Amino acid sequence: MSALGPIMIKEFLHIVRDRRSLGVALVLPFLMVVLFGYAINFDVKHITVALIDRDGGPAARDLMEHLTADGAVEVVARPTDEAGMERLLDEGTARIGIVVPPGFEAGLAAGERVPVQVLVDGADASFAAQAMGHVSGSLRTYVLREVAGSLRTAGRREALPSLVAEPRVFFNEALDGQWFIVPGLIVIISMMLSAFLTSLCVAREYERNTIEQILVSPVSGPALMIGKLAPYLVVGTIQMVSVTIAAHVLFGVPIRGSLLFLSVSCLLFLVGAQALGLFLSSAMRSQQVAMQMSVVITVLPSILLSGFVFPIRNMPWVLQILSWVVPARYFVRIVRGVFLKGVGPDVLWPELTAMVVFATVMIAAATSRFRRSLS
Repeated sequence: MSALGPIMIKEFLHIVRDRRSLGVALVLPFLMVVLFGYAINFDVKHITVALIDRDGGPAARDLMEHLTADGAVEVVARPTDEAGMERLLDEGTARIGIVVPPGFEAGLAAGERVPVQVLVDGADASFAAQAMGHVSGSLRTYVLREVAGSLRTAGRREALPSLVAEPRVFFNEALDGQWFIVPGLIVIISMMLSAFLTSLCVAREYERNTIEQILVSPVSGPALMIGKLAPYLVVGTIQMVSVTIAAHVLFGVPIRGSLLFLSVSCLLFLVGAQALGLFLSSAMRSQQVAMQMSVVITVLPSILLSGFVFPIRNMPWVLQILSWVVPARYFVRIVRGVFLKGVGPDVLWPELTAMVVFATVMIAAATSRFRRSLS
């Protein structure tokens, strides 16, 4: 027992001296609670709607006022035809399309069954099901509260009208949850493994005392960085191909878009993620700390702030702004857009631009840090 005190003191001093590991151990739980607490939200809070009003009467306007009264539904566009509405669904500008038929007000006044077409972006199966339920429920309450009340006030006793939502689901007709989850998993796995593998390569040289061999090498810093990244890029490409095949063959996820566009986007994403890992490896010079930092920087933000599971629009505005610097956010939209919607650079050019910026910034940062680590 007399030796227990010095052992405890020694371990405590070791923990205090390793400030980077101590920082990760203390800060990571706090970050996890904050991110999980705010990001995980299964409530439907923001349903963007594109509206085609072919009736143009007061009843149609009253219906939309009723739908948007609780703040969960927002009419963001009023296209003139279904083609324009489908374009908005492709872009993700609207998640729901509502088509009010001609004769809407007359049908309600006559006590008829009035169909309202609801077009749904089914790429996110869970959100689509909740959104359809919310809209259908609002249609029913509109009839019960507004229309029925008006008819009773007027002293009319005939059969009450009914509003029937006629849903048409796009991109994921069966609302298969795997079609939504699996493409996102491709992004998360690629981000995590790419940064994790390269986060060890420079730190390994320092820990094994082989960095001197690199220091005396006549090869320039950028060339050394390319030499470090190239093998991992080959490994990452093989990983990406294998998981893409698995998604299509094993889970039946369709690939409706351009494989060339998907390949270019994957390459940009892999280069950026691996350059991030190399930057961490050069900065930390410790495999353990670099590995911990790669997990903190890549896994948590990629899962919580990319739209992989939880809609970004449901998050607090602070986290929405923070998600702008999460590269997985843009790659998730690209992968799901190519797999499920069949869209290409004409729609996803903002996300492709973000991939180019991400890869460029991380290559520049990794090269600069790599040079300093060799000096």
